[in-house]
Amino acid sequence: MFHVSITIIPLGVGTSISHYVAKAVEIIEEAGYKPVIGPAETSFEIPSLEELGRILRKIHDTLHAMGVQRIVTTVMIDDRRDKYQPLKAKVEKVRFLKETIPKQPVGVI
Repeated sequence: MFHVSITIIPLGVGTSISHYVAKAVEIIEEAGYKPVIGPAETSFEIPSLEELGRILRKIHDTLHAMGVQRIVTTVMIDDRRDKYQPLKAKVEKVRFLKETIPKQPVGVI
């Protein structure tokens, strides 16, 4: 399973792009995936890079049909093969460690 984070940036549409991002998230959900929405990217798990390509094509085609003339897309893929770790577990582990690691004053080693 691939962990994917994407950032879709429609250019030339003004300063607010939230309705375009909402449409991209809707497409991901319609494909059966559960996106995790962040302030600058959307992350989800996907079984194949071919499926990712189909979703990205649909997002681009849809946004173009909405009148967007230019789209910049950034994709980050985490391809870990030694074990499966759900996206949610990665987030929970960081939160757990943040709470359990002893805090030291700044400048103290």
